[in-house]
Amino acid sequence: MKKITENNYMTVYSNLKINTCVQEENKLQDVKITYVDIEMKQQAEDNKEGMIRLEFVFPATDISGRWFPICKFDRSVKADYDSAVESMTASSAPVVCFYNSDGMNRHTIALSEVRQKVFMKCGIHEEDGNMLCVIEIPVTQGFSEKDLKITIWESIERKKYWEVLDKVRYWWEETLNIMPAEVPELAKKPMYSFWYSQHQNITAESVEEESLRAAEMGFSAIIVDDGWQTEDNNRGYAYCGDWEPSQQKFPDFAQHVARVQAMGLKYLLWFSVPYIGKNTKAWERFHDKLLRYNESQQAGIFDLRYPEVREYLKAIYVKAVKDWNLDGLKLDFIDEFYFQEESPSYNEQMDCHDIQDALNIFLTDVMDTLKKIRPDILIEFRQRYIGPQIRRYGNIFRVSDCPGSAVSNRTGTIDLRLLSGSTAVHSDMLMWHPAEKPEDAGLQLLSCLFATVQISVCLDQITDDMKRMLLFWLGFMDEKREILLHSQIQPEEPENLYPEVCAECGNEKILVHYSKGRLADLRDINKKIYYIHAVKEEEVCFRCNSSDTLKYEVRDCYGNLMESNEVSANQFVIISVPTSGMVEFTRKL
Repeated sequence: MKKITENNYMTVYSNLKINTCVQEENKLQDVKITYVDIEMKQQAEDNKEGMIRLEFVFPATDISGRWFPICKFDRSVKADYDSAVESMTASSAPVVCFYNSDGMNRHTIALSEVRQKVFMKCGIHEEDGNMLCVIEIPVTQGFSEKDLKITIWESIERKKYWEVLDKVRYWWEETLNIMPAEVPELAKKPMYSFWYSQHQNITAESVEEESLRAAEMGFSAIIVDDGWQTEDNNRGYAYCGDWEPSQQKFPDFAQHVARVQAMGLKYLLWFSVPYIGKNTKAWERFHDKLLRYNESQQAGIFDLRYPEVREYLKAIYVKAVKDWNLDGLKLDFIDEFYFQEESPSYNEQMDCHDIQDALNIFLTDVMDTLKKIRPDILIEFRQRYIGPQIRRYGNIFRVSDCPGSAVSNRTGTIDLRLLSGSTAVHSDMLMWHPAEKPEDAGLQLLSCLFATVQISVCLDQITDDMKRMLLFWLGFMDEKREILLHSQIQPEEPENLYPEVCAECGNEKILVHYSKGRLADLRDINKKIYYIHAVKEEEVCFRCNSSDTLKYEVRDCYGNLMESNEVSANQFVIISVPTSGMVEFTRKL
């Protein structure tokens, strides 16, 4: 690639013939906006993919970690030769945040290009200790016909990293006008999923029996997953694509849905959007309109660049919502819509060159059409497709599959909350062995305290004690929904996977510990403080104002009162707290 433009801040490279103009604007003292206007002069040679690369540096000082939307357990700072982070409509979001050991923002970078594929790589340049930032924008045959305008938003504000990430979210929404889908309040109430509890072994009878139990426990909705469309229970996607209910399992789907809804539950149904299996009637029609084919799965990935494909899929969802009166859809595997080497080139039957363009056309059309049928339609998406563009089409974002892993659910829900604004964030379905102790299952539940919980255990197999634990904590989460789900969360130490998280609203504060041996700070005791103990039983040290007299109540995972006492004129107090228990503090007047 050749150097196209260079100034005191940024260098632009490309293998295309382009003209560029780079302009900088300091919106605020510590926020910089860089506008990169790119005039395309020629397509890439031989219609091959070209590339535009933007490079800039900043001093890598007082940095302890790196956060990006799908970083999972790896928050480490990388070298500049490490792999880039990819984002597009179908995956992640173009933002990276560097923070110090106090959780203060050191340098956050976000891009305006949230639809097309971009690569961001920010790593230490060993020769000088600077952070080298490289942004690469692939230019496809169709994309290269358009001029590009890329805006780079940067912040070095000395604020907590979660405050700065919320500003990025606001910038995408308000400045760039990437407005999210409306979120019905129902989307933030606990739901029951059939995936882990029954997998594909579902029938109308089994779903209705379990739905009745879910309704009695206060769940708002059920999500029926894979298995309703096939008699084959061997997983895989060979029978996905027709989306007709199995007559053996669901002889009258509309009546079945109506019976569940009569219990007071909403009904969401699973579709694996991109997959079309070899054992479907639709295979003969669409087998030559695929992005790729996987023999082990006996299924291919639809190519949305064909208008015929998009219309076919949209008609399926419209018919399902209309004919069966569904309340929502779980649209799975959107992140499979991407190019690979075997993906076919553009042809005259297509109306889009780029798969992300086609995906946006498709999802816009689907959402607009479904909202006319049901304005409060619920649409669930899953990590990795969780960025600002995809928020336009879905109102529920769920953590990627992590059965039985409290730490994965905790990091996943918190990561989602940091950028998702009003969009409902859901845990992956909670599941556990029938022999699990209630207090240990409670650790999973509390790992998702700042999100909406999905449960997927066989409710007819849980013990009375397990049910008591669930009802206590689900009741608490419902009662404190405004604090837990609508207030800005404050997750400490992202490099240590958020061992402490709090949120506050009005005169109440909720503080959760996810690791042992931490000091709990109660000096803000003008508020009522709920300390949640999401670790094994231990003595916890609480720091108080020496002049305060505090009343406290200790409760176990069932809500039973274990201790009631008060402390006065003590700077520190040690209290024994049970596993998955809680201490409620109030100031004595």
